[in-house]
Amino acid sequence: MLRPTATRCYPAPMELTTERPLQLGHLVLDLGESGSQHARDSGEDSVVPLADAEELIPRWVQSGALLAAQAMAPAAALPKSTRQRMSFLGMGPGIALAAYIAVCLEAAFVEVVLHPTEVEVFDRLVARRQSPTEVRKLKRVDDAVDGAFHHMVAMGCDGQVPESLTSAAPLVKRMRPEGQLCLYGLPASKINDVFDRTAKKGLALRAMGVRGDLAFLSGSLERQNQFG
Repeated sequence: MLRPTATRCYPAPMELTTERPLQLGHLVLDLGESGSQHARDSGEDSVVPLADAEELIPRWVQSGALLAAQAMAPAAALPKSTRQRMSFLGMGPGIALAAYIAVCLEAAFVEVVLHPTEVEVFDRLVARRQSPTEVRKLKRVDDAVDGAFHHMVAMGCDGQVPESLTSAAPLVKRMRPEGQLCLYGLPASKINDVFDRTAKKGLALRAMGVRGDLAFLSGSLERQNQFG
């Protein structure tokens, strides 16, 4: 789902207001009611309308969810027919934004473990988007469909380094060969340590990004899965 990208650093805070949409590569996150003028004029960017989620934006920024959006941005450049064959699975703080982006990109299938406070807003966003995406809301990640077929799996870390990478194991075992694992909301000061740990588990880095004090990394498994 993602192509290799260079590490990018951005100053904090990330500006996203009703007057100023936030562009992340080919994605435009827009709090306005009708989409940004830039997106309408260009015809190339995938607009993610967020007017119905304004109350959650501060929490998403704090948890690093915009880093997940950054990690998903390359998929917006793919042909629509390609995106419509993809699938997404995610869990963790701020995952509603990533799942909604997958819906906006018209992925075929989305499975997501939402925080209870995000469910109502997520449902409202999805209903308004009217995407053909099949969405399954899960109570726990172990309820996800069995089989290694997801193109992208993502886990929010909320500013913490996971005590054990086995917490990502239910995601990784449902990831297709050459699919992408994204860990976002990691402390930027620890990103190299996390990379070393994931590399020992068989992850080959494809992309990494830093925004303020938080970071993400994503990659695919190039040898046997050792996440658990």
